[in-house]
Amino acid sequence: MPWMRANVDAPFGARPYGPVLRVAAYNKDASAAAIYPGDVLIMETDGGLAVSTVTATNIIGVAAEYSAASTAKTDFLVYDHPDQLFMIQDDSDTTNMDEASVGLNVDLITTTGSTTTLQSLHEIDSSSAATTAGLAMKVLYLHPVEARSFATAAGTMRKWVVRINAHLYGGFEVTGV
Repeated sequence: MPWMRANVDAPFGARPYGPVLRVAAYNKDASAAAIYPGDVLIMETDGGLAVSTVTATNIIGVAAEYSAASTAKTDFLVYDHPDQLFMIQDDSDTTNMDEASVGLNVDLITTTGSTTTLQSLHEIDSSSAATTAGLAMKVLYLHPVEARSFATAAGTMRKWVVRINAHLYGGFEVTGV
C-alpha cells in the first residue's frame, strides 16, 4: 500500500481504521456517477447512493468497492456503521494540520477518483479545521504511521484517524433524507 507511507502526498480516500464494524449492501442506481473505494457516500432521497459533496449532512458511510458510472447495483458494499473510524490524508494545501487540530472538525475535499488505480482521491481539507459544528469529519488523532511527527508547514500532508460527524445513522440532530 504505497499510500500508507508517512509524509507522502498520495490521497486514498477514507479507509476503515481498526476493526470493521459493519459492511452493508445498498442500492446504487444507474444515474449515479462512478464510485471508488474510499469515497465518502451520501444517501439520496430515492434511497440510492451518491458520492458526498463538501457540505453533505446525510453521509451513509464509505465505499468498500468500485462501481462504474451509469451502472445500477443493488448490492453495493458500504462501511456504514456510525462508530467506524477511518484513516484519511489531509490536503495541507495552504494550512498544515498539527497537534492543535486534534478534536477539531474538518470538511472533505471530494474529488473524482483515479481512473487508473480505481481508488478514491478524497481528502480532508486542512484549512477547514475548526470547532464549527456540521463539518463532515472529527479529527481524533494522527495516524501511527506518522510516528507523532506533526506537520510544521503547509505542503506537508499527514494521515489522520477520523470519525464521520454527519452520519445519517449517527445521532439525534442529523437531518434525514
